[in-house]
Amino acid sequence: MSAVFRTPKAPGESEEAKKARERAEQRAEASEKREAANVASRVAVRRTGGLRMLFSPARQEGQAPKTKLGGGSD
Repeated sequence: MSAVFRTPKAPGESEEAKKARERAEQRAEASEKREAANVASRVAVRRTGGLRMLFSPARQEGQAPKTKLGGGSD
């Protein structure tokens, strides 16, 4: 009698659906890794870019050498 009141089980996932889901997960993981690498590279550029600008030739050419400590032009 218990078979009468039992609810039928839902059919399982097909092989094609499993493969498609696995491919989608792999693509998502690869995308996350690429995004993390991009963020890390931007942080590294931001961190080292300031020092490069301090020692750049354009910055050194723009300044005239000072011979005195003070504001006089002697």
